[in-house]
Amino acid sequence: MAAPDLSVIIPVYNEEAVLPTLFARLYPALDALGRSYEIVFVNDGSRDRSVAMLREQFQKRPEVTRVVLFNGNFGQHMAIMAPVTSRPPLVQRGIRRSGRGS
Repeated sequence: MAAPDLSVIIPVYNEEAVLPTLFARLYPALDALGRSYEIVFVNDGSRDRSVAMLREQFQKRPEVTRVVLFNGNFGQHMAIMAPVTSRPPLVQRGIRRSGRGS
């Protein structure tokens, strides 16, 4: 499986109120780019329905949705960095030229 052109990492902590709007806006915007992508949601120990909602979203769009579940609250920075620093990395590091612009 080839690495996607774009990886979006989204930390989640008790976000059940905003996740439906995020899903409704983010997926169509990324689909419209016409490029391969993945969305990595990192749940940082939420105590609301965020985990269940992420599970449902994964079931709807498993080809582009990744979900990482922390067993506690480790902070936004750790949630953002986890997919990049894990072994093996969940997100490929590096910068690739997109072929657009300079």
